[in-house]
Amino acid sequence: MLDKSQMMPFNFLSYGGVITGEQKGMRYRLKRVGDKPDFKLCAEVWPGPFGHDATPEERITAQEFPYSADGREQAIDWMTDQYDSRREEWDNVPSILNAKL
Repeated sequence: MLDKSQMMPFNFLSYGGVITGEQKGMRYRLKRVGDKPDFKLCAEVWPGPFGHDATPEERITAQEFPYSADGREQAIDWMTDQYDSRREEWDNVPSILNAKL
């Protein structure tokens, strides 16, 4: 379960910040996308051990949310649901020492 209180607040995202992290094999990223005034929040999850740019696009699951503090909450809830519903996938992520590029 992702802890909302341990993640940067919405205003961090409003200044272009990107929230990234890892939860027991599941990597995640939350960022602002789009052009003003039509910004949205994009949440992405993928199996580790590699970062977003080193992961094939087909292995990344993404969902967009409203650009607001409530959208941030919804995105974190969605990432938590992804973790809970795909736990077997995350549990089988290899160590960085054993992974192949």
